[in-house]
Amino acid sequence: MRRSRKWDRPRTPSLSANRCAALVMEERTGVPFTGVDRLIGLAPGDDLMALLTRVSGMPVPGKYRRQRSQLLDAMLDGHFHFGGKKIALGAEPDLLWSIARFLTEMGGQICAAVTTTLSPVLERMPVEQVVIGDLEDLENLSVGCDLLLTNSHGRQAAERLHVPFYRLGFPMFDRLGAAHRVSVGYRGTRDLIFDIGNVFMANTKEPRPDTWRHTEAPLAHTSSIPAPEELVTITELT
Repeated sequence: MRRSRKWDRPRTPSLSANRCAALVMEERTGVPFTGVDRLIGLAPGDDLMALLTRVSGMPVPGKYRRQRSQLLDAMLDGHFHFGGKKIALGAEPDLLWSIARFLTEMGGQICAAVTTTLSPVLERMPVEQVVIGDLEDLENLSVGCDLLLTNSHGRQAAERLHVPFYRLGFPMFDRLGAAHRVSVGYRGTRDLIFDIGNVFMANTKEPRPDTWRHTEAPLAHTSSIPAPEELVTITELT
């Protein structure tokens, strides 16, 4: 039996499984922990570098400074292609939160968000509602979107909807090298912008001679050109 429900009311936050595990490790080892809710994006990368600098007492290595500069360039180049795009997402809560925030920061609009289970992080999602459901719910909510983003099982829905598809999450069994792809930190976020931006670019409809203008509407700059019968005939006198 398929069940789906909408997350549209605030819930009382509870400790996530990751935080519970971190508390147990801190109690057993005496080593404090710092939790981060996402590592996709410029600001989360900056927060991580600042934390590591504070803990280690060392400056940020030049390698990561260069990666940050590359990410800034990618954000500048990529936002033209992300802006205003309607994107449908299907992922588990942590990934859904991370990718949704990243896409909205790049100018995209989340038109559908479907996840697998309840989580306190869903309260902060940049969408009006999150559906707790399955791929059928995602397909029904994705009509008219510019991009469908979920794991490999979403490829049939993308084909039926005739929308571009980007694979993210688990499982990803129909692409080589998926396990080695990095999508966090400065470098991973940069590559994510390139990958998704290229999907948008590849599916942009280029104008053709029969679509680039409305042929039925007269051009404004030709309205003052006289008709052939109104042309003045000049006869040279000898």
